[in-house]
Amino acid sequence: MKKRFHLPLLRYVLGEEEDLPLPSSPLEREAMMELLDHFASLLTGERVQERIRTLAEKHFQGWLRRRLSSRYWSERMNALFLIEDLQMKAMLPEMERLYRSDRVTRGEEAKLLTIFARFGYSPVVAYVLEPKYELTEFAYRVIFGHMSERLLRQVEQRFEELPRAGKCAFVDMIGIRRREERSFLLELLASDELELRVRALKAMAEIGMPLEAERLKQHLCSPHWQERLMAARLAGKCREERLLPLLYERLADRSFVVRSEAAAAIARLPGGRTTLRAAARTASDRYARDMARQWLGGEE
Repeated sequence: MKKRFHLPLLRYVLGEEEDLPLPSSPLEREAMMELLDHFASLLTGERVQERIRTLAEKHFQGWLRRRLSSRYWSERMNALFLIEDLQMKAMLPEMERLYRSDRVTRGEEAKLLTIFARFGYSPVVAYVLEPKYELTEFAYRVIFGHMSERLLRQVEQRFEELPRAGKCAFVDMIGIRRREERSFLLELLASDELELRVRALKAMAEIGMPLEAERLKQHLCSPHWQERLMAARLAGKCREERLLPLLYERLADRSFVVRSEAAAAIARLPGGRTTLRAAARTASDRYARDMARQWLGGEE
């Protein structure tokens, strides 16, 4: 059946044909839906995607609605994947009904929130603040990754209401999407929570957002190696020569990964190679000398 529908359906979604033989049985309907899903992932262009979405919403809403109300979890999940792939925003009321129902599972909730985010559905902001089930950090990252700037701004305004996993994922997303949130990240650097300070430093390093040497010093001297590590990484992105003395101290850090990151940061800074050569010859700490030599690559 898929072979029989393949060419006529392809011509239709490409706009080469205006007439399309519609399915007359449940099996034919399923075959056509699988083809539409395949074309949606394969074909590009707003016009083609719009024709696919319109066709799906016009002829397959009833079928998907029945799938969403099925007592079988697999049928409901498959319907959600199809709705997402085909961008069927007309199905939002049915998805909202499923989300509010007592039978919705943890996996369905994560998928529904992802679709709500992709479709720009405003209630998703309230849902991620108080989810039905405890969401993982990965689930939050996926959801935030699909949100528009408008929705992300709304989440940021209510950041303190997010569960811990949501806060960490949100800060990560700032770095991943290269969002310019300097004042917000600076506030997080003053947080009492180590994890938030580390994530903020990481996001600033990914964006390449500079931090004054005096502010960076307190993080480079932190009692926590994770914080010192991210501070050293950020220092390498700041590319300020006055950071060299601070990073030089970290060459003797008790953590290997911090020493390595400090050496990498020094190598990126103006005058960094000279500093590494000096450390390789005269540093009082053996680990600092070894790390400097390693980054010089036998230059000394």
